[in-house]
Formats: sequence, C-alpha cells, structure tokens
Amino acid sequence: MSGSGRRTATRTLAVVLGAANLALVVAPGEVVTAVASGPVRPPSWVVRLLGARVVLQQLVVFTAPTRRLVLLGVVVDGLHAASMVAAALHWPRQRRVATVSAVSATASAVLGLATAPAASRT
Repeated sequence: MSGSGRRTATRTLAVVLGAANLALVVAPGEVVTAVASGPVRPPSWVVRLLGARVVLQQLVVFTAPTRRLVLLGVVVDGLHAASMVAAALHWPRQRRVATVSAVSATASAVLGLATAPAASRT
C-alpha cells in the first residue's frame, strides 16, 4: 500500500472507530445493552468517558495521520485492552462488558498497526 493509501486507510479507520465510540458517548446504556448485556452494567459516566477518549484519539489521528500518532494510539488501545482483562478478572459480574471492551480495544490496536503510515524517510 502506498503512503497516501495508508493515510487514507488510517483516516477511514479513524472515522469508523470515532463514530462507533461516539455512540458510547451519546447512548451508553443502549450500546451496553446491545453488545454486552449482563446482570450488572458499568456506570454510564464510565462508558461515556471511555467512548470520549476514543473519539478524541481518533479525531487527532484523522487530523494528523502520522505514524507516530497512530502508534501512540495503538499503545493506548493496548493498555486499555490490558486494563479491561484485569477488570474482567477482578470484577466477575462485569466480565462480559469488560471482555467486549478488551476485544474492541485489541481489534483497534491491530487495525491501527495494519493501517499505520510508513515511517518517513529523512
């Protein structure tokens, strides 16, 4: 994939991930019910905060799709995934929603790696 093709892929991914997580900000209860209904729900403010973090991250990546920013986002997504695995183990009643969040963050990280622009040759 060419440099401009990777930037296009990066921006497209940023739009998709940003839009999907905007749903968490706007309708956290409905999204949690749709994707990970379980006996216990996380507080709406937590879902909104996590969704807003991803929206902001993807807005930055869309605006400046550099390799450095994309890889920084990959690290943040990886840390989020790891924290959700820990949450699933620590709070068994939240396991389903934490697992969905971990899988989503892992997918975001993998897709970020796959679409990251090539390093600039200076």
